[in-house]
Parts: sequence; C-alpha cells; structure tokens
Amino acid sequence: MSALIFENIRILSPGSALNGANRIGIDQGVFVDPNSLPEAPRIDGGNQLLIPGLIDLRTHLREPGLEHKGSIASETRAAVAGGITTVVSTPNTDPLVDSPADVRLVLERALYSGLCRVLPTALLTQGGSGTHLSEMAALRDAGCVALTQGDQPFQSRKVQFNALNYAKSLGIPVILNAESRDFAGGCAHAGRIATGLGLPLNSPLSEILGMGVDLELVEASGARVHFSRLTTARAVDKLRDAKARGLPVTGDVSLAHLIFNETALEELDPVFHLQRPLRTETDRQALLAGVVDGTIDAIVTDHSPHEPGAKLAPFPETDTGMSLIEVTLNLLLKLQSPEAGLDELLAAMTSRPAEIIEQTDLGSINYGKTADCVLFDPEGRRSPETTTWHSAGQNSPFFDQTLPGRIVGVWIDGQSVDAHA
Repeated sequence: MSALIFENIRILSPGSALNGANRIGIDQGVFVDPNSLPEAPRIDGGNQLLIPGLIDLRTHLREPGLEHKGSIASETRAAVAGGITTVVSTPNTDPLVDSPADVRLVLERALYSGLCRVLPTALLTQGGSGTHLSEMAALRDAGCVALTQGDQPFQSRKVQFNALNYAKSLGIPVILNAESRDFAGGCAHAGRIATGLGLPLNSPLSEILGMGVDLELVEASGARVHFSRLTTARAVDKLRDAKARGLPVTGDVSLAHLIFNETALEELDPVFHLQRPLRTETDRQALLAGVVDGTIDAIVTDHSPHEPGAKLAPFPETDTGMSLIEVTLNLLLKLQSPEAGLDELLAAMTSRPAEIIEQTDLGSINYGKTADCVLFDPEGRRSPETTTWHSAGQNSPFFDQTLPGRIVGVWIDGQSVDAHA
C-alpha cells in the first residue's frame, strides 16, 4: 500500500485527538503522523474537510436472491458515493441470512464485487420463524457483527428472552425493532393526515408498548440491545431513562425520520411509504434532539432499493422503503443547524456506530486507526439525477434537488475508491 499525506485540510473527526488538525498521513492502510513520511506524495485539500468514512448500521443490499432490486456491487457503489465506507447489511434477503453458510456467501460476494466494507448481520431464529433459535455461536464465528430478527416477529416473548440470554452468553449485540404485535400494521402514522387520506393507520403505541416490554427483557437478561429506527418522542424518552438506569442499550434513527414528518404523505407519493411510518413534527424534533444529546447513538440510512414496479401500486400496496444512501453526507449537511451541529451528526455515523458493533478501529481519524476517510467540500453542491444514480433503486425523493456539499474523494483502507464512476 502506498503512503500518502493530506495537507491544507481540516480534520473533522468528533472525539479524536486530531480533530481540527490540518495534516494527516496514511501508510500501510492506517493513519500515521505525516512527519514520518518525508517522501510521500501529497494531496492539497484546498481547505476542505477530511472526515472519517461513514458507517451505516442498516443497509439492504438485496443480494442474494433479490438482485432485481439491487446488488452488493450496485449498492456498495452507491454507499461510497454517499461517503459511506462501511455498511452493516440486513439479513432480509432471499433466502434470509440465518446460517453460517449464508453469512460466508455475503462476505465472499462483498469481497468479489463490493466497493466498500460489508459487515453482515443474521437472524436470531431459524428462517426468521420466531420459534427456534439459530446457530448463534456459529453465526458470530462466521463474521456477523450483530444478530437480529429483522422485520420478522418473535412468536413469543419467551423465545425472545431465550435469544437475548444466549446472545448475552456469546457477547454479541442484538438489534431489535421495537413493536407490539397487537398494534402492528398500518402504513401511516395514526394522525390527522393519514386519517384524512383514508390510509391504514399505525399507532405510535406499536413502538411505545413494544419498547417497554423489550426493555424489561433487557433488564432481566443483561443482553446488549440496540433499538433500530426509533420514530417517536416517547421512545426517545424511554431510551434516555433506560440509559440513566444503566441498561446496556443503544438506539438509532433513520435519516428519513430526521428530515421528513407525516406531512410528506399529503401527495400520496409511495416513495414515502416506509416500514416504520413517518410521524409528527414533534416526534421528528425529539428524534433530532436525541441524536444531538447522545440519547440516540446512531443515524442509519435504512437504504431500501426497489425496482420501479414496486412503487407503482396505490400507496398502501407498495413495497416499503426509500433509496437515499448515496446522498447520505449531503443530507447530514442539510440537517446541520444551530441546534444540530455537524460534529454531533457525524459522530452518529462514525465513532458511535463503530462502538455499537465493536469495530473501534473504524469511525475515527487518529494515528493507528484504519484509514477510511472522505475529502468533502461543504461549500459544493450536488444535484442527483436518475441518469447518474448508482443505486439500482431509484425510489428516492431527492432527484432534481440541489443538496449541500460535494464529495471530492474517498479512501478505504488507505486506497482511493472512485466515488463517481
């Protein structure tokens, strides 16, 4: 691996001792003191930002089995175009990822055709049935960074409790989608807008009650649990309280829920049909405040690419999900405000998710850390177009918009990766 020095930059790496520095070296795939590389070629950053490569804790890569929606090749290229150098893949493929062989297949295909680092997750129960536990120890040893039920429910809370106890004994984190089955269903938040549109309603109680029971099981088992895609202010309060009581819990929120609220559904655009519905403006603001104060540890893209036909039916009948991974860094800049600084937003997609999945060599620009980084011009602009979109899924609301920021270059393991090819 060739050595390299960045100079005339501003390092923006929250929590790092090098945060604010203007020079950094790369050698043998790690960050080093630039003074140790007197003969290395130099890149003049033009006073632009150098940030750690982003980490996305929830990405649907679709492969294997759903390549008509996306592939590891297409979606990792889209990730790099958005400043993401590590994706944590969901097990929601066909077949579902529930065996060591499935995990190895994902890793092998990522090594062959992936453009960025892929860290897989797998199911807690066989086939996602919610009844019989999977080979959790073997899944961990095969390379899983976490275990989850994905979008599949447990058939009983006893099965869930047994799964948490087993995961605790293995020292592997569990990712949960907090939901009460009694209140599950519905494609839109149970509020004024969805009621007026006649859409099937999803009560916020589905998340609030589900999370309440989940937290009781966490306390009883001692398992490390990460709550994925929180959508309500009450859930933020519950997470904050659980942390104050010392429970080993973390949580994330999707980019869509930080940017949009239920009013996005007014035109019945199916691109806003999400698996976790958009909720009120009060909820959106509470979620953003939770990211800023650290209650919510991570921001995820929940990137869900679809073929065009998946979004052509009436709103409630369309497939859920949005394609936005390749404008991730632009959207973080768009979210920046006096109340939500870029430092806090970046921490939620760099150092904090690295800690959740125990990959602390990632997510930071510091001597000895893996050299994943993005050179970024915050004064630049990007206007996504369907003709230059890398993801196989064009189910995005950001086409023909002008977004802040422009990625100049991406490096993974110290090697330049073309984010625009």
